[in-house]
Amino acid sequence: MRNLDPLQRRPGSRLGRRFAARAAALAIVVGCSQQQPPPRLPLPVAAQAWIPALPATHEPLSAALAVGDLPGQSRTSSKARDDAFRDYLATLSRNGPVSRPELFPTGDDVLAYLVDAHIAWTLALGRNPEFAGLAVAALRETQIPVDGRTTSLAGLAAEIAARAPWEPRLALFLNPGWHGGPPLPSTAVEGRSLEWQLSLQAERCGKAPGFWSLDAANKKLGVSVYTELMWGLPLDRPSRVRRLLELVPPPKPLLDGVVAACGAALQHCDLTLAPMDFGRLLTPEPPPQRSDIGGRRP
Repeated sequence: MRNLDPLQRRPGSRLGRRFAARAAALAIVVGCSQQQPPPRLPLPVAAQAWIPALPATHEPLSAALAVGDLPGQSRTSSKARDDAFRDYLATLSRNGPVSRPELFPTGDDVLAYLVDAHIAWTLALGRNPEFAGLAVAALRETQIPVDGRTTSLAGLAAEIAARAPWEPRLALFLNPGWHGGPPLPSTAVEGRSLEWQLSLQAERCGKAPGFWSLDAANKKLGVSVYTELMWGLPLDRPSRVRRLLELVPPPKPLLDGVVAACGAALQHCDLTLAPMDFGRLLTPEPPPQRSDIGGRRP
C-alpha cells in the first residue's frame, strides 16, 4: 500500500503543516525520536454481507467505548461485539467520503467520519498485543487503512485540522492514547449532533484532572500541554489561555478562583503549561492461554 499523507494532497494548507509541525515538536518532548520505525497494520477483512450504510451506523464504536475500554474498567469479553467492531474497522478502511461521497452530504458528516476513524483506530492500536511495547508517539505514526488509502492517527488529526481550522475543540476528540490526555468520548460522533457533542466533550475535558491547575497563593495558572495540539487559537499565551477558558471551561468554583486570583484578563498570574502523563491509556489484551492437553505440565 502507498503512504498517502492528506496534507500532501493539499499543497496550500499552511494550517495542516503548522499542526503537523506542532505535533512533531510535542512528540520530540516525549521521546518519540527514540522509537523504532512505525509498523504497518494489515488491512482488516470484513464479511461481504456486513457493509452497512455510512455515516449512519456507528453502533459498534459506541459499544466499544461504552464497555470496558477505559481505565479502571474490567473489559467484558463479547465475541459478537468484538466481531462487529472488527467489521466496523474494515468498513471504515474501505468506505468513506472519498470513495462514497454520496453518503456524506455535509461537512459535519465528513468531520464525524474522520473523528470516529481516529477514535476507532486508537482503540484498535491500543488493544493490539503486537504493539504492547510501543509508546503512544509511535502508535500515532503507525500506518492504518482509512477510506481506501493509508494514513495514520497523526495524518487523520492533520486532515481534520485542515478541514475545520475554525474549530479547535475537535482536537479534544483526538487523544491517540495518552493516559493524561483528554478522555475518550462515551459514544461515537455523529454529523447531525456534532456541535452538541463538541460542547459535551469540552465540558468533560475542562473537568478532567490535570487539564486546569491553579496555584492561587503563587499566582500561577496552568493548562494541559495537550492544548499545544489545538489549532485555531491565538498565538500569544494570555489570549490563548483566555480563549481556552471560554472553549474548555473548568468547573465553576475553579473558574471563579481563576478570576479572583488572576483577574479577568489573567494579568496577575503566570501562565504555564501543566505536565501530562504520556503513558499509555489502553493496555493490550493478553493472548489467550492454551489449555494443557492431557493434564501434563511442562
